[in-house]
Formats: sequence, structure tokens, C-alpha cells
Amino acid sequence: MTERTAPSAGPADDAVKQRAALLRSMTLTRMLDYGMDHWDATQLVGAPATQAWDEVAAGLAEAQLARATTAVEHGNIETAVSCYRRAAAALVAAQMAYNFDNAAKRWLYARMSQAYQDAARLDTDMHIERLEVPYKSSHCNAWFLRPRTDRPAPPVIIVGGQSGWGPAYHRQARALVRRGLSAVLLEAPGQGETRIVNGLHLDEHADEAFSATLDAVRERTGFAGPSGVWGNSFGGLIAARAALHDSRFAACCVNGAPARPEPAPFRTAGEQSQALLGVSSDDEVAAVFRTLWIDPATDRTSAAVLVLHGGADPLIALDQQRAFLDLSADSSLRVWEDGEHTIYNHSAERTDFVGDWFRHRLSDGLLTTKPTS
Repeated sequence: MTERTAPSAGPADDAVKQRAALLRSMTLTRMLDYGMDHWDATQLVGAPATQAWDEVAAGLAEAQLARATTAVEHGNIETAVSCYRRAAAALVAAQMAYNFDNAAKRWLYARMSQAYQDAARLDTDMHIERLEVPYKSSHCNAWFLRPRTDRPAPPVIIVGGQSGWGPAYHRQARALVRRGLSAVLLEAPGQGETRIVNGLHLDEHADEAFSATLDAVRERTGFAGPSGVWGNSFGGLIAARAALHDSRFAACCVNGAPARPEPAPFRTAGEQSQALLGVSSDDEVAAVFRTLWIDPATDRTSAAVLVLHGGADPLIALDQQRAFLDLSADSSLRVWEDGEHTIYNHSAERTDFVGDWFRHRLSDGLLTTKPTS
């Protein structure tokens, strides 16, 4: 696919439109869910349209990185870890300025990954390891988080969608680790460095990357018990497909995904779809999307399935998610009536609810008994 760059700066009204599009995608609640500092997030939201989104967000990240360096020099390791993670979250927001891969997006994403790695190196609460999962002719990038104990920790693979990837879901992973589980922040084909650096794109075989990730975890830990998979936004679809094709997944959470995706009618999502799949037209997007559709009439999983839905989600209607409930004899639905896309505006409650659900399904050995909610 030919490399593309963001449009050059245009008239003031174009800048206003670009910022409005970014704010529709990268809402304040989404930034906070991804771990961005509240003050930083409000500064980015309130910045004038004439200031480039990525430059403002990167500047906020640099300030956090400077704080982290000072904290290390004074032996304040906990503060350093927090600042590195806030910087990483700000850089996630920064790279959102570019839907297609270019030099600026690669630089911002690499800077984000390094900030997350710096936090991981200092973290005394969890063991965090960077993984390279063999896939096709290259590999998928991932982060493996687990408790600092010898107790077996069932893994849950967490995956995002068309624009939110990897370290953006650190808070979800941390919630699982606190519950005695382990977590893998997988950048699946078409996502994050797996795409930006390694050149891999999403297709109908992406479920194989999830199976390869379980193999990599088992190689490191010896754990051969039941595992989970948690997909957010478009990632919910590929998480469900992973559970359909690998019986080691005993629990699957789908959070705000279409069971039968179609090309989006607006530019930002359309460009993100093209970048995800490595194609250059809506017709090609539609063709690949059709290979990803699920059909409960023929697709079945033994995994327990949990579907999350936001009643105020502007992107995904509940009817688009109902098919996931029909994939398993053991399925349940949780709706937040005022919930935004992937429940950004109830992120703490959402994450606790899902964390508890996975713990009951995987750690307690109660694979057929649902926890009370």
C-alpha cells in the first residue's frame, strides 16, 4: 500500500474541521480511559484548532517524560512509572492525527512504545515483558503482564480496534493482573507496530495470531489451562473469531463491535479501515470485511461470551452485536443505557465488571457458573 500523509495545513475552516473530527474520535472520556492525565486531556481538548493536534499532544507527553526523568533522579520510582504511562497515553492521542502510516506516525508510535517500556522496566507491582509473536513471515508485537508470584495466572488477550492498540489498554490489563490473572496487550495484524513496523494487515486468518500468542505464553509459563480474550471496538469481532477457532479460549468479552462490519460512511473511519486492511478503496474494504463476518447458524464456540453495549454508542447499535450472543450456549449481555462507544464514560465500572467476570470464569474453575453482577 502506498504511504500516505495527512493533508497539509489548509485554511482555518479546514483546521477546525480536522480538529472536530479528531475530537469525535478521541473524546475526553476515551483519553481518560486510555490513561491520559486529566489536565493533559483537557489541555488537548481545549487547544486552538490552529495548533496541530499531534504537536500539542506530543508536547504534553514530553512534559510528562521530563517529570519521569526527574523522579528517577530523586529515587521516586512510583512517580516515574506513573509519568511514563501518562506520557505513553498522550502519545497514543498524538498518533491519532494520522490515519495512514507515515514518518510522523511511526515516530510518535515508537516514542509511545519506548515510554511504556520505560515504565515497565521500573514497575515493581507487575512483571511486564515485550513479546514478539511469530506470525506469517514476521511477528506481532505484544506486551505480557503478569503478577510477581509463582501462582499460575490464566492469560487474557486484550485487543483494540482500528485506532486504539496495545498500551492504550494498560488499565484493563492491570485490573486483570490485580485479580490474579495475566494479560497480553496484543497488537493484532493491522494494528500498532505489528502493522506500522512489521507490515502485517488484518485478514480472515488473523485468529491464527491469537493462537500463536497463547503458544508464546504457554512457552514462557507452562500454563495450559483455560484462557480468555477481550476485544474492544472492532477488536471485539476478531476476539470472537479467535474464540470460534481455538477451544483454549474459555471466555470471550466483546465490547462494542459489529458482527457484520461494513465500510464506514465518514472519512476518518474509512481511512482507518483501509490502513487496517492494507487496501486503498471502500470496495476492497467491503470485500475483506465480508470474509470476517460471523454467522451463528454455522459459527459456534464453547467459550462463555459476554457482550457489552452502550445505549448512547453513536457507532454500534445493539442489533449489530446480538449475533455474538448466539455464538455460545453460555452468553450474557450488559448494557449501560447512557454508555458511549466501548463504555468510555463508565470505564472504571466496566473494567471492574469484566475483570471480575474473567476471574470467575478462569481462576475459580467455575467455567459454567456465572458470577452475580
